[in-house]
Amino acid sequence: MTKRIMKRVGYIVAVVVLLMIIAGAGAVIWYQSNISAIYDVKCTTKECESQKFVVVQGEGAAQIGDKLEQAGLIKSALAFRIYLTLNPDKRNLLPGEYQFSKNMSVEQIVKSLNTGIVARTVSLTFLPGETIRATRKKLIDAGFAEAEVDEALNKQYDHELLKTKPADATLEGYIWGDTYEFYADSKVEDILKALFDQMLKVVKEENLISKYQARGLTLHQGITLASVVQRESTADYEEQRHVAQVFLTRLNRGIVLGSDAIIAYRADQLNPYRDKSDMSYLTSIDCPWNSRRCAGLPPTPISSPGRNALKAVADPSATQDLYFLTGDDGRMYYATTEAEHNANARQYCKELCKIL
Repeated sequence: MTKRIMKRVGYIVAVVVLLMIIAGAGAVIWYQSNISAIYDVKCTTKECESQKFVVVQGEGAAQIGDKLEQAGLIKSALAFRIYLTLNPDKRNLLPGEYQFSKNMSVEQIVKSLNTGIVARTVSLTFLPGETIRATRKKLIDAGFAEAEVDEALNKQYDHELLKTKPADATLEGYIWGDTYEFYADSKVEDILKALFDQMLKVVKEENLISKYQARGLTLHQGITLASVVQRESTADYEEQRHVAQVFLTRLNRGIVLGSDAIIAYRADQLNPYRDKSDMSYLTSIDCPWNSRRCAGLPPTPISSPGRNALKAVADPSATQDLYFLTGDDGRMYYATTEAEHNANARQYCKELCKIL
């Protein structure tokens, strides 16, 4: 055999080996992808809705895999069979009635089939206007370990939603209000990422980033102001737009926001068990949290804003008011001058304004 032929044969062998390596790597990637959950933990409750799945006595792995794929619960019956081949100790699939959903991986489904036990889920409801303190309590009350909850809430996340959030700011304001269902063995970290995903979806649907930029605000600043609007107004969208206008006008003119909700939030952080009837915190809280004395936005949001509050900051009313108050009757009263505002206080806020 000549050197030229040997060289060609060597080249062919090298190419074949390379192709085998590529094919092997591709097979591993395909397998890992196809045993993962269809939606993973990041789906919404509706997308992850559980559905009944019945395994009849005598059905084998191939039949069960085919049924799971046909039901849209797994990506590939073949990957399901390969998983069981690679894990022979998990081939004992028990008959029975199960509740499976599209955010369960093959491993989770097989675990339930091995034990005959339906994976336990937890339902979590977060509301607009709530704080991170409430989020922490709900997670712990749902059965998640306190240490894991604290670690997840204090972690720095590389998520598109959080790009403009200062590194030293908490996750306050970024817990999207909704009702979710997660598996009890989910990681708190993954649960928070699911909430970020939902909020980012709203941010994109409403085109908030560019709308906030048009008003000289970053996304973080827009969320921060929306959280104040959420706490200072009723749930009515037009009312929130009016309140947002007052705050934006004050920001643009360099006037203090005058939001007692901001000061109260800081007071609650410093002493969550304080006497709420003691209003001395309105003067004792220092800058940058004392919005009666310090111009500009607070360093972080003060609650989780809802969709309407976020939209209100992006599209405030066309009014020019500088003041508002909530009257004894629960209605909002607006004014363009301090004299008008004081008159509103005397007429409509005889009881509530006494404590101020």
